Amino acid sequence: MAKHPVKWTLESLVDFEQLSSSAGPVSQRVKLAVAAATAGQPAAAARRVGLRIWLDEVGGATAGKKWTAALALVSGGLCLVMLLAGISAVLGLLDRDRGGIHVTLFLLILIGGQWLVLGSGLVAWWLRGRTGEGFSAVQALAGKLARRVAGGDDDAWWGRLMESGRTARAAVLWRLAGMAQAAGIAFNLGILGGLAGLVLVRHVGFFWETTTDLAMHALLEQVVRFLSTPWAVWWPGAVPSAGVIESSRWMPGRGAGLGPGPAEWWLFLLAATSVWGLLPRVVLFLLSHDAGRRALANLDFQGRHHRALWREISGVDRVELDDKPLDGVLVLDVGGSGMSEQGLRPFMLQKLRVHPAAWKAVAVLDPGAEDEAMQALAAAPAGVVLLGEGWSLSPARMLAIHQKVRSSAGPEVPVKFLVANATAAGQPTAVTADERVEWLRFVDGLRDPAAEVFFYDSAHLAL
Repeated sequence: MAKHPVKWTLESLVDFEQLSSSAGPVSQRVKLAVAAATAGQPAAAARRVGLRIWLDEVGGATAGKKWTAALALVSGGLCLVMLLAGISAVLGLLDRDRGGIHVTLFLLILIGGQWLVLGSGLVAWWLRGRTGEGFSAVQALAGKLARRVAGGDDDAWWGRLMESGRTARAAVLWRLAGMAQAAGIAFNLGILGGLAGLVLVRHVGFFWETTTDLAMHALLEQVVRFLSTPWAVWWPGAVPSAGVIESSRWMPGRGAGLGPGPAEWWLFLLAATSVWGLLPRVVLFLLSHDAGRRALANLDFQGRHHRALWREISGVDRVELDDKPLDGVLVLDVGGSGMSEQGLRPFMLQKLRVHPAAWKAVAVLDPGAEDEAMQALAAAPAGVVLLGEGWSLSPARMLAIHQKVRSSAGPEVPVKFLVANATAAGQPTAVTADERVEWLRFVDGLRDPAAEVFFYDSAHLAL
């Protein structure tokens, strides 16, 4: 078997979603390879590596390559449009009668407008985070456009990807966010190019005007002083002085057009656009890229179809792999089923690969027994087995116990749900098909990468 890649990309994630719901049975060869590669790894990391090995072995998907190529095409087109928009914005601010650019409008529209957009986006992102939504309208539109460019005949993977959990959605979200910031970078480059072209070709002037004598002058001087703070010390030539500001004021009745410059104004506008327009976009682009990379590195694969596939892949007989059972495991008998430890110990050892160190009852009428179980849980055991009867699943009660386990033992401690029914003599028996479905649905709904469910079956115990 070829050496498996351990790095997930957006292309491989899309390919995985395309294949995961339609692939055939997993071969024993792949199961053994996955088991060997993931031995001793935490549950979430093991799932990432194991599913990546499975994808590499199955192969044949094309949706990822098509969609990422479409993303690049859409992003390139958007950047071109925004570059031309930046140039057009500067040309639109040119007062041809006066032969100059209104500096206050330039700062208000081209610089202030961008910060207004960024502020609105920050508020929208905060609100979406509170309501559980992931995508803005622009991001959703960009994703839909990319899927259409890639061809919408085989994009059923999109729905599965959106149901796969926060990390998978975040990987897509940050890629689209990076596209938006790349477009912002292009817009600012268009502004810089348009302004530099006017200065070189048209030799434009710069002016401002007001209906008051002092208020606008003082405000403009304060704005210039504030915006030029990052470069004022080492580049004073790009900071219009009070005299330059005063001489640039357009007075009513002035008939002649403006002469070129002064140079302090166009240098200031170039620097202000670079620092307050271009630089934030570059920083946000880099942050989006890094956030997307971290999202891909922390994929949890907690969708129902993910967990079903992982159960099939990891269903290899662990006895063949010579991995040691986990010692120091706490067994919590939920509801006090009365199933004997002797009857379940062989199954736990062979199938769950655990050695019970303590056996406690929880969610029973005896408060003392419950307190004792919680004290044992607080000791942070190596793992926890939640023993439940198939017919008596109470999602609310089991969810509360699961939350207590996680709050006391931490997010990475293995939690194994063991489901069985008890005979009148207290011996474990197999659950029904309907009970199996209900328990699978419940455990999958927890979206806990370190939680798995096992169903007792005496037929598979080694003799």
